Amino acid sequence: MTDDTWSNRDLPVLRAVVDIYDRTGQTMIRPSRIEQETGLDSDTVRRAIRALDTDPSYFDEVTGSFGGQIVGVGRPTSAALRVAGAWPSPEGLLERLVQALEAAADDQDRDPDEQGKLRNAATWLGSFASQVAISALGGAGGNFMS
Repeated sequence: MTDDTWSNRDLPVLRAVVDIYDRTGQTMIRPSRIEQETGLDSDTVRRAIRALDTDPSYFDEVTGSFGGQIVGVGRPTSAALRVAGAWPSPEGLLERLVQALEAAADDQDRDPDEQGKLRNAATWLGSFASQVAISALGGAGGNFMS
């Protein structure tokens, strides 16, 4: 059976690259820096980078040496930012919107008619219209920020 490398190796490395890029703006991050950030050994980090660099890559560039060693990892892509949790997914945005509508509907200071409309909107977006909403929110490439 194949081990789960996503949770234990690949995702922590991806999150480390996103965090380092966000903090420093570095556009070429060395594997040794990722090792420090994750606590993973050199071989594990390099295997994760190779897995994350499959088509489509989570990095705009991965630089290697002639010996096949990975020298650096470039900027994380928009997909990497979403997967790492730095950018919201369309599904996450919709969930936040539905929660906000439900909270507004529960606000006793609102008119009962308005509460009913807010509750209906939350129900509508959370059920049969969810795919339409996700499609619309996804059209912005996940770049909606609160």
